[in-house]
Amino acid sequence: MVALVVLAFLGLYVGVVATYALTETQSTGSSCLPADELPTDRITLSFTPQSVDAAGERISGSLDVLSFGPAADADERLQGPLTIYLSNVDTSRTLTYEPGTIPSAQTVRLIAEGEIERWPVDVYRSPVAIIAVQNAGTAQESVVPLVVCGTPHVPGWTFRSETSEATSQLFTVNGTPADEVVIIAQRSVAPVTFGVVILVLMVAMPVLCLTIALRVLRGRRKAEATLMSWMAAMLFATIPLRGFLPGSPPVGSWVDFLVVIWVLTGLVSALVIYVVAWLKWGPDGERPRGEQPHGAAGAVTVPVAADAHGSQGAGGAAGAGGAAGDGGGGSDGGAAD
Repeated sequence: MVALVVLAFLGLYVGVVATYALTETQSTGSSCLPADELPTDRITLSFTPQSVDAAGERISGSLDVLSFGPAADADERLQGPLTIYLSNVDTSRTLTYEPGTIPSAQTVRLIAEGEIERWPVDVYRSPVAIIAVQNAGTAQESVVPLVVCGTPHVPGWTFRSETSEATSQLFTVNGTPADEVVIIAQRSVAPVTFGVVILVLMVAMPVLCLTIALRVLRGRRKAEATLMSWMAAMLFATIPLRGFLPGSPPVGSWVDFLVVIWVLTGLVSALVIYVVAWLKWGPDGERPRGEQPHGAAGAVTVPVAADAHGSQGAGGAAGAGGAAGDGGGGSDGGAAD
């Protein structure tokens, strides 16, 4: 039996470690090509996510130009002013690059749609329309095709993207619609597994407490008052465990209604049942020395009167005894004479 438990534990341990390693490998992958393999017929942009604000529904990251493509000369320098327009961001929606300058990464905050209350299966989507225009506002204005790649590495999150044609008319230049990149962020397997394990441990606490309380109530185990402190400790440990969930879901999330509130209810019910069992089966308290039992103070002892026959019989017996004593004394006196 012990060997089976050890093997099961080792198997579970290996499975968890393998899952974490696989998730870490997938979350650090890059979709960008090496510098010598970048396309020359379009501009290559790289978006690197840096953080995910689930409560604020924002995805922060840096946007960098890896290659100007057809907008560059033979020396790979920008030929004319280049303007990149972005949508669905709460930072600057216009990024301008001047000829002869070395482009630097720009910090952007994407507006994402999602619900943190659905933790840990919450998903955040940010559709971003993006278009590159060279010589914007002049007669030589032209749209330069572009492609967006990424190097995601945010602990606890995995990213993927989808590309489609933008539907907004605000991002149409000379009849050319902008490309729309939908960036999708969701929680990786490792933190979700960790959160599920914590929830399972929370569910185990009221199960154990209710099992003990019911057995004591039925008289199958001895009622000891010290176990009530253990149950109270379980009750107060629930809130720290709730706050230790990855991502810190806010109070009122579906996990509270599905698990946490019932864990608290089960623990309180077990404590109430155990108190009833202790009152029923627990030992009586020891009375301090010199203290009289309840109702003994001021008590008066009332003698029980004997019946008439008993009294007369007792009196007759006493008289007979006295007569016998007198007669005996007379006989002794006569004999002495």
